[in-house]
Amino acid sequence: MYDAVVSAMNHPDPFNPYMGLFNFRSLKALSTTDASLDVVTPRPRAPPIGPYSEFSDIPSRHDYSSHEVHYPRFLYLLPQKLFKYTLSSKSFSEMLPKYISSNFETPDICHAGHIHYDGFGLVPYCRSNEIPLTVMGRGKILNNFYDLSQISRRKIRETLDYADGIFCVSKSLARIANNITETPKATVLPNGADPSRYPTDNEAAIRRELGIDQDTTLIMFCGGYTERKGVEEICDALDNIRNDDVAFVFVGHYGDLRTELLAELKASHHENYRVLWEVPPLGLRRWFATADIFMLPSHAEGRPNTIYESMASETAVVASAVSGIPEQVVDEETGLLIPKKDSDALATALNSLISNSKERERMGTNGKERLVSKGWTWEAHGQRLATLHKSIINDGHLPAAEVLG
Repeated sequence: MYDAVVSAMNHPDPFNPYMGLFNFRSLKALSTTDASLDVVTPRPRAPPIGPYSEFSDIPSRHDYSSHEVHYPRFLYLLPQKLFKYTLSSKSFSEMLPKYISSNFETPDICHAGHIHYDGFGLVPYCRSNEIPLTVMGRGKILNNFYDLSQISRRKIRETLDYADGIFCVSKSLARIANNITETPKATVLPNGADPSRYPTDNEAAIRRELGIDQDTTLIMFCGGYTERKGVEEICDALDNIRNDDVAFVFVGHYGDLRTELLAELKASHHENYRVLWEVPPLGLRRWFATADIFMLPSHAEGRPNTIYESMASETAVVASAVSGIPEQVVDEETGLLIPKKDSDALATALNSLISNSKERERMGTNGKERLVSKGWTWEAHGQRLATLHKSIINDGHLPAAEVLG
């Protein structure tokens, strides 16, 4: 048994149940191992009105059965782009060590759900208590590192240099992390999905409930309604996508391009579509189990969880060949890879699968087999995370064989 303090600002709370589900699932999986967890999810100090005012209703603690979460407050100034790496970061990194010291016993290790704010905020506590630190290296910060301000890069580099282990969801991100640090210390820690949780055996019944004909080809998108997720390319491709008994479902819970997407759909020749907001996990798994094709024309990614979910639900994938996606999708075997920012290629790939149901089924079957054979599940994620933690606790570093070369 070992004790870990975890900071995961991007984690659900009682009023934001879909925020940071990947962190929740990671910690839930870790809690099934021999790790004893104290989890901190800092929240902005709530203003009386306006953005984030609802945070005043979040309790100080919440028990998720797998782990209890503490919700201390820090000063979070808007606009975020101006203050994220300055005053808000300073408030976070001053609050977090004091809160941990006052509420928990000294742990064996600290773990950060993100490099910033979590990892940067844990560095002072770990340094003063001589405790090892591990951080999750995720796509947005690492993919955009060299485009960030000098202040931002300095804080991220300081965090990664101090950390004893950097756990990235893809090889592409691990290589970026190792290029940033003085000493390579990044390894791959995949997320995953559990096929048994996706009701593919009930697809016909689910389609009847959702009002989708059995012969209709259902194309699904799940992600933010943002430029980065390729929503503009989807809009551009709509009129070139075949309309012979095709339906679309779009699922997201953030992003400012939802209105534009709706307008383009209304103006297109497509009539069968749904643009959804904040679908609960159970409902989302039903959509994945029902979909024939999953599309994700992203500009940058780590290894997106939505592709793992597509594989778990035996759904063929059409996605951009960027970042860690080619590590998941085998072109022409589990899906089709296309160039980023190419709406014509997106339409061509979708049309080829719309017209060939046997090919879709073959790719879906291959995708599930690949997921299972690679061990891309949350259970395997939790076991590997615990193993990596214990290596650092016992040896002071990751085994050389674990570090991505």
